[in-house]
Amino acid sequence: MVSAAGVADAPRLDARQEKTLARLTSAVLALAAEQPITEVTVSRLAATAGVHRSTVYEYAASPVALLQRVLRGELDALRAEYLVDVAPDDAAAAIGGVTRAVLRHVDGHDAIYRRGLGVEGAGAGLDAMLSEHFQGSIELLLQQHSVTVPAADELERRAIERYLADGIIGAIDVWLTRPRPRDVEALLALLERLTPPWWPSR
Repeated sequence: MVSAAGVADAPRLDARQEKTLARLTSAVLALAAEQPITEVTVSRLAATAGVHRSTVYEYAASPVALLQRVLRGELDALRAEYLVDVAPDDAAAAIGGVTRAVLRHVDGHDAIYRRGLGVEGAGAGLDAMLSEHFQGSIELLLQQHSVTVPAADELERRAIERYLADGIIGAIDVWLTRPRPRDVEALLALLERLTPPWWPSR
């Protein structure tokens, strides 16, 4: 089931499960910052989190899947914060706000995304995860009539969503090659120059 925020509704976790997930989240983020997530075993993840190996599988099928779940959760929270029930007149500000927040999210996990994006990080699936997120955000804006796109049919609309999403990811991938501190506002301004004139901008 998908909520109004454009995210899949997940089963509610009890207090014990929340605590376990928090430990797994901390562990998978730390390990993915140290080495490619594709090289992290379930046993090492479990040991780092201080849980039994079988417990990992209660939350994800693999360390890769858990990392995607954790990052997707952070991104979905940003979408819900910025993009739900946005009026057309407020779309430009909302899109600018959520894009800035996503760039800060990526920069905050820069070691993970630098390893996980592009050809070398194909096994981590972060390109696809980010693409799905951006496409989902655009889809939400369209469903709410916050924005409109010049699409003649469903396939053109999907092509536009994919074009915008994957273009942003490519720009982020290049931006991450810059040394820290990175200028979020400069990349945001570049993205605004690159997007079509019919797309809302600040």
